[in-house]
Amino acid sequence: MIAVLVTRPGGESDPLVQSLRQRGYRVHAVPTVQTEPAVVDSRSLAQYDWVVFTSARGVDAPAGLPAGPRFAAVGPETAKALRARGVEPAYVPATADGADLGKTLPDIEGKRVVLVRASAADADLPDILRRRGAIVEEVIAYRTVEAPPESAHPLRTALSDPDLSAVVFASGSAVRGFVELGGTAQLPAITIGARTTARAREMGFRVIAEAGTQSVAGLADAVARALPLEVQDNA
Repeated sequence: MIAVLVTRPGGESDPLVQSLRQRGYRVHAVPTVQTEPAVVDSRSLAQYDWVVFTSARGVDAPAGLPAGPRFAAVGPETAKALRARGVEPAYVPATADGADLGKTLPDIEGKRVVLVRASAADADLPDILRRRGAIVEEVIAYRTVEAPPESAHPLRTALSDPDLSAVVFASGSAVRGFVELGGTAQLPAITIGARTTARAREMGFRVIAEAGTQSVAGLADAVARALPLEVQDNA
């Protein structure tokens, strides 16, 4: 049976792990990055014209979502999280990517925009928005912890699996955490999108598939394209 390593923070509870197992893969769930929630003052969000969320996890950070601002989501998973809290996003880019969101978010010149996101997020999104004339501030929704020590032993166990065929990364932080915990670039990588692909390649990985959409379904489909179970079954 083909085995894959999923490095997302959810571990065994990650819906990607369940999706891959349902498809017939054997999955090692070892978080190479973890998140710690931060306190977000939901009342302060009311002063902005746009409130932009770059992850579903960030949507859960404020205790409440104020009326008044327009809300934007980086992609379908984040938009779904907003709707679950009773807010219809005013904007979701066609491509679930922070840079695309920055380039296409409408009506921002001279407007106050707050980004609710991770502490380790890249600078591309705020930089693009500022170049377009927005007044941008950032609020940390959660802090990223790379290479959590409790993952060291499970990772060694996973890497000793002779059937392990690929590692799945959903962020550049996960790539760095994997290497810091002792993983090597000899294992092929499957990534959630262009930014993570670029970081994986910078660190020496051969990327064999990239998700078409930044979602659980997109990642699961990428694994299926790169590691089709039928090939092994018919061998």
